[in-house]
Amino acid sequence: MKRNAVNKLIEWKESGTTVPFLLHGTKGVGKTYLAMEFANAYFPQYLYVNFELNTVARDFFEEKVKLDYTVSEALAEFFQLDEVYLNELIVILDEIFYCPGFAEQLPLESCSPIIAISGILPEEDTLKLFYSCRIYPLGFDEFLSAVGSDWYIDIIQGHFQNMKPVPDIVHQELLALFEEYLIVGGMPAAVNEYISSKSIHNVGEVHSLVKGRMKTVLENVYDEKTVGMAIQVLKVLPMQLNKENKKFRFNMIRKGVTYALYKDSIDALANSGMILRLNEQKKQTHFKLYFPDVGMLFSAFMGVENEHIRKALLENYVMQALETNESFQLCFWESEAQAKVDFILTKEDDETPVELRTSTSGKAKSIASYQASNACEGQRYYRFGFENFYSTSVMSQVPYYAVFCVK
Repeated sequence: MKRNAVNKLIEWKESGTTVPFLLHGTKGVGKTYLAMEFANAYFPQYLYVNFELNTVARDFFEEKVKLDYTVSEALAEFFQLDEVYLNELIVILDEIFYCPGFAEQLPLESCSPIIAISGILPEEDTLKLFYSCRIYPLGFDEFLSAVGSDWYIDIIQGHFQNMKPVPDIVHQELLALFEEYLIVGGMPAAVNEYISSKSIHNVGEVHSLVKGRMKTVLENVYDEKTVGMAIQVLKVLPMQLNKENKKFRFNMIRKGVTYALYKDSIDALANSGMILRLNEQKKQTHFKLYFPDVGMLFSAFMGVENEHIRKALLENYVMQALETNESFQLCFWESEAQAKVDFILTKEDDETPVELRTSTSGKAKSIASYQASNACEGQRYYRFGFENFYSTSVMSQVPYYAVFCVK
């Protein structure tokens, strides 16, 4: 599967830096696969060790740190190579933070090319020491590439630039593929199952296996209390997203529960990539929680039918698509009169509201309320929907399948 993040790895290699590259993201998003594919394409050979599974390696490197070995010395001894050969290949260190002492030493020394991998989001200060990239489930453009329809990507990007409608037959084909994506999602294992079986029937089982792997990360990293409360949050999340107001309510867990009680568990879920969090504008304790992958949400909704599910899937999809973009920050907005804008894109001092539509009718009343409240009438906004591309003096209509183009 072609991943957009490979461009960051190529940029890192071509920069000539000796700073290690850190791939981080939740379990099952394809970090290890991407690292190995890149290594095979750009290096004559790679060395690999998984610190989560290989306790011998974990103990070995922690002991070498205590003995003041350099990174290169420790790697050379472990792989039984002369240090000079390390510069001719690349080393992949999977789940590096299971070996914390060695992980701390990595970015502090010049050594051979190294890709470190982590299923947990490191602290900001740690991230700054690495050349890093967060890996997410496949976006819709990556999904198109995986299913052999990558020629659509250039068409979508071109029409996004000029806001001219694509031919209707192409528009309908893309909407059909988008509906498949809402079911399959972007977890590589689920996409592989969909491609190999040419069916969506077993995709739900794959999502269950991925959730199990994610839960294992929580259990290995956090204490029992934090894990237990995190699982409670996950259990009620589909029910919360199934409501008209998708702002997370703790009383769905049980009466009397507060944010302060569950803060650590929510942080643990966010840091392990098991949820995506969207804060209300200027209200950090008011937020929405989403699944990291829309296909996983669809599987959680199996057997449930009501009017709110469609909106939940579309909203989760948009959150997933926009979260991957580092050029802006995200929040949502609500008025006292219950007008709602699902997403606000903030780039420097510029704020762009987004309207989500589940049909082709209606007026952007909430956008107007937001603009009036913020004294920005006439401000341009995006509308994501099922209609073809078009624009007006104040609005750009973007089909859902083109959200990945928004920068």
